[in-house]
Amino acid sequence: MATVTKTATTALREYTEPVLTAVEENMRDIRRAAVAGRHAVEDCTAEATIQVRRHPFVSLGIAAGVGTLFGCLMGFTIGRVVGRRMSR
Repeated sequence: MATVTKTATTALREYTEPVLTAVEENMRDIRRAAVAGRHAVEDCTAEATIQVRRHPFVSLGIAAGVGTLFGCLMGFTIGRVVGRRMSR
């Protein structure tokens, strides 16, 4: 009985070891990608902060333009939805 258990354990270990190794490697790659992504976001945030400090009025104009565009699109969309409901 002990040899059957040992044989089964050995076979299972031989079968699962490559899978576990691959999973560990993939987890390392995922962690590296997450760290690299976090650094990229931090760099982008720092660059955006520098640009806003260098060109405050341009930044304000862009923010106002994007806000106006978003508001117009939302108003148009809400107007269409309410208009459909009223016509039913």
